[in-house]
Amino acid sequence: MPDGRQTPEACCRVCGSAEVALWLRKQGYPVYHCRACENAFVPDAAVPADLESLYTPSYFEGGNPTGYPTYRQDAAVLQRNFARRLAWLESLRPPGRLLDVGAAYGFCLKVARERGWTAMGVEIAAECAAVAERLAGVPVLAGDFSRVDLTGPFDVITMFDVLEHFRDPGASVARARDLLAPGGHLVIETGDLASPWAKLLGRVWYFLDPPQHLSYFTAAGLARFVEGQGFSGAVRLKRFGRWVSLVNIAFKLSRHATSPRVRRLAERVVRRGMRGAVYLNFGDAMLLVADRAREGVR
Repeated sequence: MPDGRQTPEACCRVCGSAEVALWLRKQGYPVYHCRACENAFVPDAAVPADLESLYTPSYFEGGNPTGYPTYRQDAAVLQRNFARRLAWLESLRPPGRLLDVGAAYGFCLKVARERGWTAMGVEIAAECAAVAERLAGVPVLAGDFSRVDLTGPFDVITMFDVLEHFRDPGASVARARDLLAPGGHLVIETGDLASPWAKLLGRVWYFLDPPQHLSYFTAAGLARFVEGQGFSGAVRLKRFGRWVSLVNIAFKLSRHATSPRVRRLAERVVRRGMRGAVYLNFGDAMLLVADRAREGVR
């Protein structure tokens, strides 16, 4: 819990309030809790100036201690997860024009195209964007979502495990609103800071991962946040869980487990590249769908 000290020099990354207090420190970075919006954040002053340089192919191949160990090798597992989410989304609306923000290697885009969506993506790592475009067979622009040249409207914009990475989540959600057709869907999947599993794990919760993750949301805080950016109150929330490769689980344990014995065992699993996947749903990942308000409605 926050230590109660007022720190007006650190304004909330999510809502801009100065009603914040230091919550914890992890990996050398302070994380603050905001009393105004109930979310948490890493303050601007602590964010590395070269943050975006972290997102290279090595981030997806085990070269970054808080990235992914075998992202490309896990293609089948990841596509299975994306297919499940898109199938549910299609129960809300038929396939249309979709923009995937933070497309990585294009696995979501590939599934979307195969399911009948007219899809394109944005990915900050240029090397990944080029691979994604070849794999998915759809345009993938390289660059920062807040600056890259895009022409709307889109029927759906997806942000799977990406909102927490943005320096300015408000500007990113506002841009999504401007690119969506009236009534279009913004789809965000991120961690739930208020979930029982997150509370149980506390500071060792895997999603508390600065400096890659800069914003941490509660379900209520995320809903209020998107509504404040011009989305309607018709917010839908799902907790899908996901299939996760054994190597990915071991990679996380090797860096976050408190037991040295568990860490050593996990490191051996990573080195051996053990195959296989398991379905996990601790209820700490939330998927939110919000509709862009129609003209004249706020």
